[in-house]
Amino acid sequence: MTDFVHVTGMAGRVRLQLAPNTAAVLHHTLTDVAARLAGSDRRTGIPDHRLFPDAYDTREPSAAFRDRHGAAMRAEVAATFSRVLAAWDGGTELDLDLAGARDLRLALVHAQTVTLRPARWKASGTGMFAARWGAERTAVWLQDLESHLATAALARDDVPVFLEL
Repeated sequence: MTDFVHVTGMAGRVRLQLAPNTAAVLHHTLTDVAARLAGSDRRTGIPDHRLFPDAYDTREPSAAFRDRHGAAMRAEVAATFSRVLAAWDGGTELDLDLAGARDLRLALVHAQTVTLRPARWKASGTGMFAARWGAERTAVWLQDLESHLATAALARDDVPVFLEL
């Protein structure tokens, strides 16, 4: 069986056609991250400092930013996951308007937090995050799917976009 995602964009709509296994894995990943967002367990939850990378070059201002805005940002991310999962039952086809495409993009970006190691201080700008050992494929796949979704969402009305992953 071949795993694939066909992404088509035209006239303000984005359509994903997924292989059954691909749909199941993606739906499971999004469901798992949504549950982790609600969890407070240190081992299974996602703390704000992992969910929202540092906004500043030093720890103190970054922590203060998360203290001020973390709860509201977390609530928006959790609401986004809820909207995505409410609109998609894990089937092999997903038809989205631009708001739905934006929600799925945000979910895909935040789903990467479970595959990435925390940022290291004094790291170079290009090496701030690295995939955990064994999770590189998942991280890259989520990034590629998000990129394809963004490209399709930006399609002009008269020029359809067909992408495959």
